[in-house]
Amino acid sequence: MSTSDDPLSDSNIGETIAHTEGGDFSKEQQDIAMSALLLRSGALTERQLAQGFASWTIHGSLPLNDHLLALGLIDDDTNRKIARSAPRLLEEVEAGAERNSSVECVVAQTLDAVDPAGTIARLMGIRAVAGAGAADVTGMRASEARFKLLRKLGQGGLGRVWLAYDEHLKRPVAVKEITAIDQQTALERFRREAEITGRLEHPGIVPIYQLGEDAATGQAFYAMRFLGKTTLHDSIMEYHERLAEGDHSPMLLRRLLTDFVNICQAIGHAHSRKVIHRDLKPENVAIDSFGQVIVIDWGIAKVIDELQSLDNLAGSQSVAGSGNSTIEGQILGTPLYMAPEQAAGRVDELDERTDIYGLGAILYAILTGAAPHEQTRETSKSTNGRQLLSAIAGRPSPNARDANPHADPALTAICAKAMARRQYARYQSATDLADDVERWMAGENVSAYQEKPLQLLARWIQNNRILSQAIALVVVTAIVGVAVMIVTSHQASRSNRQIRFDEMRAYSRELEVQLQSTAEQVSKDARFMSSLPPIQALIPAKPDAAVGESPEVWRSRLEMIYEEFLRANPDYVSIAYMQLTEEAATDIVRVERNTDDPAYIRRVPASRLAKFEEQSVLQQTLKLEPGDIQLVLRDANDDPADAVTDGVRLFAATPVYAAESGDLFGVVVVQVNLLRRLTQFLTRVEQNTAIIDVTDGEGNVWISDTPSEGVIANPKMVSIGSQIPSLKQFFSSPEEKTKVDLESGLIASKLSLNRFDDSTSVGVVLKLME
Repeated sequence: MSTSDDPLSDSNIGETIAHTEGGDFSKEQQDIAMSALLLRSGALTERQLAQGFASWTIHGSLPLNDHLLALGLIDDDTNRKIARSAPRLLEEVEAGAERNSSVECVVAQTLDAVDPAGTIARLMGIRAVAGAGAADVTGMRASEARFKLLRKLGQGGLGRVWLAYDEHLKRPVAVKEITAIDQQTALERFRREAEITGRLEHPGIVPIYQLGEDAATGQAFYAMRFLGKTTLHDSIMEYHERLAEGDHSPMLLRRLLTDFVNICQAIGHAHSRKVIHRDLKPENVAIDSFGQVIVIDWGIAKVIDELQSLDNLAGSQSVAGSGNSTIEGQILGTPLYMAPEQAAGRVDELDERTDIYGLGAILYAILTGAAPHEQTRETSKSTNGRQLLSAIAGRPSPNARDANPHADPALTAICAKAMARRQYARYQSATDLADDVERWMAGENVSAYQEKPLQLLARWIQNNRILSQAIALVVVTAIVGVAVMIVTSHQASRSNRQIRFDEMRAYSRELEVQLQSTAEQVSKDARFMSSLPPIQALIPAKPDAAVGESPEVWRSRLEMIYEEFLRANPDYVSIAYMQLTEEAATDIVRVERNTDDPAYIRRVPASRLAKFEEQSVLQQTLKLEPGDIQLVLRDANDDPADAVTDGVRLFAATPVYAAESGDLFGVVVVQVNLLRRLTQFLTRVEQNTAIIDVTDGEGNVWISDTPSEGVIANPKMVSIGSQIPSLKQFFSSPEEKTKVDLESGLIASKLSLNRFDDSTSVGVVLKLME
């Protein structure tokens, strides 16, 4: 009895690897044994081991454990443990298994012995080599149809599966034969698996072609559809590898979810026939060459409400195998995808909702790339199947959102509901679960997830595109209109502010011009008053004095001229002609305006003439040359005893020299009420743009003009710095003369009426009204 050559297998790999007899195991054997130990102990997941295989070759000189250590996938302690345990595992396998002399490839033999399920071979990409040993059993199945074995596809707890050729119908098929040691119990289960699978006629469930016995050995087998080697597990692994490489195409997830919906529909059909699978996991879902998903491995399926269930045939076998193997005995299934009631051994409670949990576990794997209870195994530090089952039965169900924070919240809610710890909290049918996933794919609301208002709005927009587009157009138009209005208003406001600021700047210039013109006018008038003929006539000992005209006559004439001048200039307070000495200045002629009645102008009689004894002013006056003008600013509050004037006064003094001798004789002083002149100017302007303050050189306010209150003189000397703090530094800095700030709407300047004397400085401050 011979096997056919497999055209897909790579015989060159077997020829390059030396076969090692006895206990002296080769590097390749130890690498395979270490891979199995890492998976069984939970030190690495399939995904992590596949990552290590991707950059390593079994034919190289670097051992697998050293490679994984260099990648940081295992630590030193794990490295030492598996290096010690690998030879022992190989010795146990070699002692307990019969060597297949027809398989000369040591890699294939070791994979068959250590990993009969084919997980490591699949991850290493050498399944053709691992399944090369087709001659360890009879190559023909004599029955109504003859099946020629080509190569092994895989092995489970109950039997092994072969790729075979149907000689009658000329097509490839899959043949499963029993391999369990306990033939009596296994045979019953094997036949029940074929019978249960055979009664489920659905495109998503593998069809059974024939159940029979080998003519030569009497070994039971059944033939079924050949589905290929791709499983949903492979598709999930590929999807998450693509995600890790930056491929976030939404179609990848939708294809997996479409496959998941088809699985739910197949399981729903099984439930309608009162059959539950009990071992749902991605590895038990095959995907054919055209993308059709088919649920396989119904070996531990159960018929609900049947008098004799499969569980009664399990016997008293102990719990064995890794977390990825089907556990035989009182508890059947794969722990990493197992429901809590199944892990707890509550057989009577198993029903359709147990499969719902398994479907939720498959969805969990799609969303996270890992089995639900992988994290349970790691956190509980389970070293055997019993500890893992206890952890599954006693802990809350894992949440996909915790394992993958980027997963869609609605999908994770569906997964959480399907994997609810209590059966009554799960979906009550596979169809309900499929409907919720389909609703998510269609963009509809799902029953397991309470959406937030923004999500509801987004969904409403998606379902009412025309109306939402119309509303969006109206809203956008309104927003654009409002935005244009705001921008236009802002621009208009800025433009209006600029216009008002420019207007305020014009007021500032006019006020400065008014102050300068006042200083120039009083200076010019002082020179004129000092050049009148009576001025020289009143100088004693004038040789050519007219006979008969006494000084009193000239004094009267000068008083009359001064009186008429004051009457013509209402802002002028007084004019005085004084004889000047180093000690004092004595009035010769003084004409002044009455402070209580400005219309009354009086000549000060000789008996009331006074002396001026302020030394600083006298010393400056003595230094004046002919035609020079000395300007002095004085506030009436500085001299409360002076009842002649009020407010802020500007004095213009010019020297008088004797015409004959050229000696300095006296001085003419013209005094103007600057506060009155400024009040008249500001009242005449009638502006409503700014608050205008005129201050002395230190920032003390003399007069204010506000649009609401008008012009107000401030006799209390309020500091402008207390009203506008930013001007404190300005008035305390001698170098800073101008301050312009458009943002705050402020213009400030300091103007010296006499450029040679800073004591004549006047401050002008304008603040824009908001």
